[in-house]
Amino acid sequence: MKKIAQVRGEIGHTILGLMKAVLTDEGKLPMHEIHGSTLQAMASHLFHQEVDPAKLETNFSDYDRIEDLELQKEVLHMGGIFPYLEEETVEQKALALVRLGELWGVHDNVVKGALALCKGHKRLLYMDTARMNKYEFGSTARTTIKFLLGTVHLDGSKKILDQYHRYAELPDHTLGRTMVQYYQDNEFPLPGTPGAPFSNALTQHDFHHVMAGYDTTPLGEILVQAFDHAISQGDASGAIVGVVAQMQIGLVFDPSVRAWKGQFNPDLFFRAMERGHEAKVDYLTPGYDMDPLMEQPLDEIRARFGISPEGRLVNGPKDRWCGEMGPVTERESGDIVKQKGLNFD
Repeated sequence: MKKIAQVRGEIGHTILGLMKAVLTDEGKLPMHEIHGSTLQAMASHLFHQEVDPAKLETNFSDYDRIEDLELQKEVLHMGGIFPYLEEETVEQKALALVRLGELWGVHDNVVKGALALCKGHKRLLYMDTARMNKYEFGSTARTTIKFLLGTVHLDGSKKILDQYHRYAELPDHTLGRTMVQYYQDNEFPLPGTPGAPFSNALTQHDFHHVMAGYDTTPLGEILVQAFDHAISQGDASGAIVGVVAQMQIGLVFDPSVRAWKGQFNPDLFFRAMERGHEAKVDYLTPGYDMDPLMEQPLDEIRARFGISPEGRLVNGPKDRWCGEMGPVTERESGDIVKQKGLNFD
């Protein structure tokens, strides 16, 4: 469990005040509605306390109450999303986060990357995200090769495709049958299909969606990153900053997926982290073998792993794994940001 999940009482209140200071650049900027709801959700789900955002400090005067270096870094990493909750003065808020890090003497790539992203520079966050890929997607090299082979239809595997055809014959309540339903709802090819780089390269990530109960909507993608960050020994902070920026204010981090506006839900986001922290089994450990689980009832696996049912987006057979928006390629919304260079599958 990460240290920030163990924080309670006054230290939690102090962290919330520091985050408010980032959001307002120490009182120079107004508080938006989403700022207040994010601070309240963070207080409730991470620190298990109630807070009135209006009564929090608006400066960094209490920074020295947090002395533990690892906790300082985790606070800064969490703070990386705060500049991207709404579009106004993003750089000013990112600079405030950098200033907090300087007070602690912490010069961190996630913080630097959050500032660089608002200026259109993505390299630092890409590098940080690459470090998490072994937890989220498996080997970075293997994932890259799968995508490259997919462009010439050499990414298929008859063995894996046959496995998924067998999973399709399993009872509905099993993990394997649910995985097949996930691909069917999203109109994705089954893993093992030639020329299906997203299915073949991101199978492990798809497994994480199903285990946590999050669909493939923009919100679902944010939540699965938050959950996985909390459940694993890895640090997905850079990826979380990128996905929040892309799905909340339309700042493109990953050009292979659509950018959106207004998709961040503070309560569900911090609930996702809370669920991840509560879990008993870190199945993001590199090399974790999901195959022995496929014939087992999904609800029994989740219960054994300590994954709470409260907070899921997909709760029963009436809920589709693509969400109410429908399959990725069919989604239409005024919240979609027009961009070039998309490569949807």
